[in-house]
Amino acid sequence: MRYLFRIVVVLALLAELSACGYHLVGTTSFLPEDIETLHVENFKNQTKWVEMDQRLMEAMTLEWVRRRRLRLVDTAGQADVVLSGAIQRLSVIPVSYDEQGRANEYQMSLQAMVQLKDVRSDEPVLLWEDKAFSRRTSYQVDPRAVDYFDRQNIAMDVLSDEFSSALVTAVLEGF
Repeated sequence: MRYLFRIVVVLALLAELSACGYHLVGTTSFLPEDIETLHVENFKNQTKWVEMDQRLMEAMTLEWVRRRRLRLVDTAGQADVVLSGAIQRLSVIPVSYDEQGRANEYQMSLQAMVQLKDVRSDEPVLLWEDKAFSRRTSYQVDPRAVDYFDRQNIAMDVLSDEFSSALVTAVLEGF
């Protein structure tokens, strides 16, 4: 009898969860089904970090291709929707120091304004926007190491990948 009660409780919970709109991340989309093509514009780089816009563009393109929800096109004129934005801030701050007071761990943060617009009509329609979408990553360095600055470049690539993955999820799921 107790076993039957547990089964009923589990089934009731499963029914409740499925009715509440729970789903696995990346398995749903708030975008209308008739949207099929996407153009990703180069984000405007408002920072002093010269290559960040290029790294971010490459990471976003790869992430959209990996997700397969929308087909990427070369121009806004071919697209149903256009993703655009501006990199507002890229900062690096030390977060940990060695015994001599030299930084041995840094945190890199990226913030961007991002918009997704439906461009199928004469007047574009804003579908999704985040005025301060951000991600951060930490990386360790040895101040005496030869590859000290290479670590920063690697961190920029990691941050671009993490930013892009989170951004595509947010756009597709409407967060």
